[in-house]
Amino acid sequence: MTTTARRPRPNSLEVIGRPPEGTPTYAGPPMNFSLWLSKYFPTISAWKKRIELEFYEKLDGPFDASDLMPPGATEPAKYPAYYFLKPVHTYPQPATLHPAFASWIAKWGSGTKFYFTEPETVKFWLQKAYGEIKPQRVLDVGCGTGTTTFVMAELWPEAEVIGVDLSPPMLRWARRKAEQLGIKNIFFYHMDGGDMRYFADESFDVVNESYCLHEMPNYHARAFIGEMVRLSKPGHLISWFDWPPAESEGDLERRKNAVKRNSEPFMLSYLELNFEQYLKDIGLEDVRRLVRAGANMLVVARKPARS
Repeated sequence: MTTTARRPRPNSLEVIGRPPEGTPTYAGPPMNFSLWLSKYFPTISAWKKRIELEFYEKLDGPFDASDLMPPGATEPAKYPAYYFLKPVHTYPQPATLHPAFASWIAKWGSGTKFYFTEPETVKFWLQKAYGEIKPQRVLDVGCGTGTTTFVMAELWPEAEVIGVDLSPPMLRWARRKAEQLGIKNIFFYHMDGGDMRYFADESFDVVNESYCLHEMPNYHARAFIGEMVRLSKPGHLISWFDWPPAESEGDLERRKNAVKRNSEPFMLSYLELNFEQYLKDIGLEDVRRLVRAGANMLVVARKPARS
């Protein structure tokens, strides 16, 4: 009898160099019923989510999200076309616009632990990336319900911390949470990360991305990255929390399967971007991957200082 060798998965936790003292551990990719259903029965998963959304608290507002415009905006943000073309994570489309989506995702996230959804893990690695800086303005692009943004507000209490996202319900949920917690230095606005025209050039000390690039076609990812670079001050770090590249044949096969089941429909486009090399190609300096934990990584790069 012959047996087929199991294709190796990437290591659960990889740190460049010697792991810093106190590095949060990672047990590996989580698996619960919701993830299992999404993986093996995506159609049923989509219908399950569609039904569940009707039983969660709805945070509604103007259809055009005009209540979430940034200061100086003269019209609501426009949605890029890809946002409606393909659902991600087997969500019913367009789930991210459903008034109950934020309440549902907050509940789902509390039971599905990924490496960078834990506030203490995010705080640890942001401190390792940025050190003892005291920024005045901080931008978290693709903030969702604010997992990373709230950590930034705690880490840099003297800074103006801004989160932007395309999902109005998640932004309304995050705004309410900030109000309930009495956090005064955090602001959330409806905006496409590929078009942040209402922010001035080189106006942020810290610019960060949270799990967006793999959920869009790579032409938009390039626009997204370009806007982040434009907004960063010269000589400052920019950071990205996102998926690592496929680094084994088995890992690539799993990514292809995620595309087939519409869990990650843009994943192959993201891989074609060759993200870390692309950052070097556009002239960013000191491009470093600080940590990889399964399907999570943190990459930093520096915008060149003016000569």
